[in-house]
Amino acid sequence: MPDADLPEWLDKTAIGAVGVVTLADGDRLTVELIDFDEERNELILEVIPNERSSSGAALERRSIPIAAIVDFDPEARAKQPWPYSDPCRSYPFSFARFTLMSALLLCLTVGGFVLFLFLANKPYGVQEASAVVYTLFECYATFTSTRERRYLFTCPAVRPQLLRLLQRHLGWLALLLILQTALLAVQPRLPDWWNMKDKKGGTPFEVAFLFLCMGFAFTEVYDNRAFLDRSHKEFPRKVPQP
Repeated sequence: MPDADLPEWLDKTAIGAVGVVTLADGDRLTVELIDFDEERNELILEVIPNERSSSGAALERRSIPIAAIVDFDPEARAKQPWPYSDPCRSYPFSFARFTLMSALLLCLTVGGFVLFLFLANKPYGVQEASAVVYTLFECYATFTSTRERRYLFTCPAVRPQLLRLLQRHLGWLALLLILQTALLAVQPRLPDWWNMKDKKGGTPFEVAFLFLCMGFAFTEVYDNRAFLDRSHKEFPRKVPQP
């Protein structure tokens, strides 16, 4: 559709927005904008059920031609029933979040390199550096945005679970440090080829050690995100809505 033919109300919309659409036949629907089909000039909407029916209502997704929509009035997401009031569903830019995640990434990359550089040859230095880098990675990877989902520190479904996430992380971290200590203790007893350096100065043991730690780290990230996803799904049953 040429820009000149686009209705004015489109300026008030964005993918992920919540509001009330008024249709040409007079119907008014509270919806969340899911997508825009450019080929068909249709908005893909998810109809938000009212509070009385939201607990057991099935999701209704509809495709409505732009020409059939008279107006769109944005509404605050916080006014909608859960899960539409979940702030993790929307994607507004937050400078505070951007700064925090950037600082975590900087500490993880630059700081992690410096830590391993100074501690690697000291007794238990690898474990000490790993504890810091591993914790920074888990925080960054768990809360960073993906195409499927993101988790906000301020979300009412996430905030009560932060202490439990910390407790779970300490358990994972203890297991990692025990595993690292056992592997490093076994290293001198392995066959010589495990400790033979290649052209880049690495050894098969170091490569295996690195990949094992990375696999351990990504397993916790998956577990953390699955835990937070369950928290989002259970939130309406755990916490009374205002």
